[in-house]
Amino acid sequence: MRVRIEVAVFTVRDARLEVLLGRLSGGVWSLPVTGPGDDRALAEAAGHAVGEMAGLLGIATEQLYTFDRGGEEVAVAYLALIDAGRHPLAPGTDVAEVRWFPHDDLPVLADGQDRVVAYGVQRLRAKTSYAPVAVNLLPGLFTLSEIQVVYEILLGRSLDARNFRRDVLRAGVVEPSGEVRAEGRGRPARLYRSAGGRFAVDARERRAERAISAGDGPPA
Repeated sequence: MRVRIEVAVFTVRDARLEVLLGRLSGGVWSLPVTGPGDDRALAEAAGHAVGEMAGLLGIATEQLYTFDRGGEEVAVAYLALIDAGRHPLAPGTDVAEVRWFPHDDLPVLADGQDRVVAYGVQRLRAKTSYAPVAVNLLPGLFTLSEIQVVYEILLGRSLDARNFRRDVLRAGVVEPSGEVRAEGRGRPARLYRSAGGRFAVDARERRAERAISAGDGPPA
């Protein structure tokens, strides 16, 4: 059985959820991919694939799903979330171009990789029910408005600002940094940073997460 690693790296840019792709020889666009090698764990191989394609080092990944590629090959997919502003891209030696694409407006991908992206988006939306995923897509310091915008992008709908801010602060997933940022003529906005913890945005998404945990497969 041949095993390959495929990594869906997501970020938020220009109010859109985007995924990292590289253009390989022959003009094929692809997620970061690699084989596990003889002496690397799968998670380590996933990080290596991202570094080799886009020059991104030290990226945290989590296993997403194992996809049957037909015959004697499977693809073990991983998920990663980053703030693109803190991670400039640098194409690898065998990569003609590397760039971000909106997750819902992708070029033709290598066989089966569109399912990896779609399932990555599904997992992200489910994770909003039990983990403060948005902080991984933001810079080190951010406003409450900025974290709300990220959650709205992930969920695909608007959230009530007053309730959202109350719930975020009550959950303890962010903490004041003691700094502010001037935004126009109004009062400077307070800046926050991640404090860990758990934060549920939407009970409906919690049900989706349970469905994934129960073993439901990715979108067909």
